[in-house]
Amino acid sequence: MITFTTILVFLFIIFLTNSAIKNSAKNKFPKNTEAQNLRSTEKARQTVLVVGVIMIFISTLFINAFYQTESEIADERERKEISDKISAEKLAQENDIKRWGLTPTEYEILLQHEITVNTLADEVKNAYKILKSRKYFVDTEVIRFTGMAKKTKGSEFAKRIEKTRDSLIKNKEAIGKKQIADLYKKASLEESGMRLKYGEDLRNLLLDKSLDIKVMVFGKDNKKIRLTYILFNDVWFRKFETLGCFDMIHEKGFNHIELSDGYHYGRWMQYGK
Repeated sequence: MITFTTILVFLFIIFLTNSAIKNSAKNKFPKNTEAQNLRSTEKARQTVLVVGVIMIFISTLFINAFYQTESEIADERERKEISDKISAEKLAQENDIKRWGLTPTEYEILLQHEITVNTLADEVKNAYKILKSRKYFVDTEVIRFTGMAKKTKGSEFAKRIEKTRDSLIKNKEAIGKKQIADLYKKASLEESGMRLKYGEDLRNLLLDKSLDIKVMVFGKDNKKIRLTYILFNDVWFRKFETLGCFDMIHEKGFNHIELSDGYHYGRWMQYGK
């Protein structure tokens, strides 16, 4: 937009200048014809045109290569500030790695904070907060406390940090197994709760279909389910088989699915253990 406006301005100046040259010749030689005046001023007008074209070229080149709007200047300043900040952070990182003898991995892990860290004491507190949360990978914490041992060397925290690091390394396998067991237990509890909720939803779904079928979820980890309906018999059991009802319920995590009339009839479908 700026380039287009500049070209228009210069073209307008060229037009005005050439008009002034022609009017000057007309006033100076009133007896000459218009053609004579045009011939006498042709060289001057061509010079103005050439100079104007050169100025347009130079102005366009300057605008495209060097000129910046306020927003462009602000963007450039912001990019430079970000670049300077990244460079400063990289330099600080390199200095810290060299000063403490850290590996890049140790340095990156030590930057993970659960609390605001301003001092070495804060960093120690942060490391133990993460450790006590039990929301960690033991391999990561071995690396964290190895880096912390380097940073706290010679400080009041050194022995405590080294002891924790050594304990993590020594019990790494046991801690890993316990973490897996805890995750499995948590997942099992969540799945058990989901199966219990499914039993409630299935009961309501059947009632909505005018079927007063009672639903009971029971057993270890809620992996068994009993459907009780006074009309249940082998015909219903076969329908559950052929229509895929047993498989549908099994997909929810149930390994034992019973049909009962509440009195003497009772059959079940078993899936593994």
